[in-house]
Amino acid sequence: MVGKPRPTKFKRKKLSATLSREIFDSIVRETESLLERRFAKLAEDFDDISKTNFNPFLLLITAPVYNIYSPFEVAERLQLGKAFHGDDTAFGKFAEDAILPLFGAKEPPEKKKRGTDWTPVDCEITIEGKRHLFTLKSGPWTMNQEHANAMVDKFPAVHKETGSPILIGIFYGRYENLNNKPEVVRNGLGDPEWFDYLVGRDFWEYVTGVKDVHKEIFRAIRAAQRQFGEKHQDETFHEKLVSNRLKIAASLRKSFDVDADEDFWETLFNNMF
Repeated sequence: MVGKPRPTKFKRKKLSATLSREIFDSIVRETESLLERRFAKLAEDFDDISKTNFNPFLLLITAPVYNIYSPFEVAERLQLGKAFHGDDTAFGKFAEDAILPLFGAKEPPEKKKRGTDWTPVDCEITIEGKRHLFTLKSGPWTMNQEHANAMVDKFPAVHKETGSPILIGIFYGRYENLNNKPEVVRNGLGDPEWFDYLVGRDFWEYVTGVKDVHKEIFRAIRAAQRQFGEKHQDETFHEKLVSNRLKIAASLRKSFDVDADEDFWETLFNNMF
C-alpha cells in the first residue's frame, strides 16, 4: 500500500538512480557496528541482577499481566525491557550520527555558540548547493507539544540569522500517519516558504539525492544482518541472551534468598527493603 502523496515545497531537481557503492558499504559497516554494540551490551555485559534497577512495586503489580512468578521470569522481563528501550533509543542516534553524515550532515557551528536559541536544530546538510537546517524525528509520533512550541518560538530567529530553509525530517512513516505536531509548527509559523516537513521516502530522497534510497538502505541492513549472523553462528544472539537470563535469575536468587520461601513475591519484595 503506497502512502498518499503530499505536495511539498522542497524537491530535488534530479535524483540519482543508484546509491554509490562506497556509501552502501558504509551503511553495512555502521549497521553491523550497531548490532555488535547491542550484542556486547545485552549478551555479554548484562548478566547480573546488580546491573539492574528494577522496581519491586511495578513488577509486583504487573506480575499477572506478564506472568512474572519466578526468578527466570523476572530476569526475562528486565532483560527484554532493557533491550527494547535501548533499541528504541539507539535507532534515532544511529540514523542521525551514523547514516546521515554519509550524505554530508553535520552539526551547525551556530548551535554551540547560540545555546538554547538553536536547541530545535539538529543538523545542517548542503543540498544542491544550498544550506538546509533540519530538526530530526525518528517516527511519525515522536514530536510532542513541547517540541512544537520550541520550533515555533526559535525557528524565525534562526531563519532570519541564516536565510536557510528549515525542515522537520521524519525517518519513517507516511504523512497520513503523522500526529498533528508538524502542522502545529507550520500553522504557528504562518506557513512560510522557508519551512516544511518531509516524511519517510520524501525525507530520504531529498537529503540523499537518490531515488528510492530507502530500498538501498534496506538492502544494506540485510547485508549487515548476514555478516553479523555468520560471525556469531556458533552461538546466536538469542542463545547468549538466554544464557545471560539464567545468570541474572541465579544472581537474583542468591541476592534476595528467594528460594527460602514458597511465596516468591513476598520474599523478593520484603528483602528489597
